[in-house]
Amino acid sequence: MSEAEALHRSALLSGIGLGTPYDPALAMTRLRQAAALGHDLAAGALAVIEAEPDGLEGWLTPPAPRVLSERPHILEVEAFVSPAVCDWLVERARARMAPAEIYDQATGAGRPDPVRTNTAFAFDLEATDMVLVLVRERIARLAGLPVPGLEPSQVLRYTPGQKFDWHVDFLDPAMPGHREDLARSGQRIATCLVRLNDDYEGGETAFATGDRRFGGPKGSAILWANVTPDGRADPLTRHAGLAPTSGEKWILSQWMRPRAPLRAA
Repeated sequence: MSEAEALHRSALLSGIGLGTPYDPALAMTRLRQAAALGHDLAAGALAVIEAEPDGLEGWLTPPAPRVLSERPHILEVEAFVSPAVCDWLVERARARMAPAEIYDQATGAGRPDPVRTNTAFAFDLEATDMVLVLVRERIARLAGLPVPGLEPSQVLRYTPGQKFDWHVDFLDPAMPGHREDLARSGQRIATCLVRLNDDYEGGETAFATGDRRFGGPKGSAILWANVTPDGRADPLTRHAGLAPTSGEKWILSQWMRPRAPLRAA
């Protein structure tokens, strides 16, 4: 591993707090050092990050949300991220898209299903960059949940006719495939969607309760709780990603748990 690669990896780990103390300022220092040594991904991410007018503190301070619904509890944030951030995330995922899968209730494994016909890419550590690290931190602070409880971020792409039909995001302890995951990582208590483009028609996020449909401009976000205030799974969060009628829909999807997964003894 080159010095530039090592510095970039160190930046990511410091920004996440993985195996080293969480230190976003140090992460940015390491990112600048990696970029100065010619690391292309570090340089590209740095340009996007430093284009934000309020610096690192601005990244770590999400805008105030407004309440769209009390039950299910849904929040919306306009201008959650900039258009440049949206474009960066789309381009980071574009060449890596694959058919999306659902979470099998019997086995807990992912599998294809006609209920979900869009494509997706989930970022592992090797694919992560500092732009995504800061977006994840921003989402966690908006939700009031710990970053280690965030599942791998996914970029989703929908072309005309592609959908994610009616479903819930919480895990059902009555389902065999969900029990082990719940014990290891806790409930999937919140979901955040960030709209990465808006040059399409249709494609709203729809909730069955009250027949609510939410769109929004590029860079906006919606966040909802998958559980009630007492922690019970909320069936009123049944929702769908409707198919666009023209153009492509790109969104960032983030599921959140209350803590990092427990390690096996």
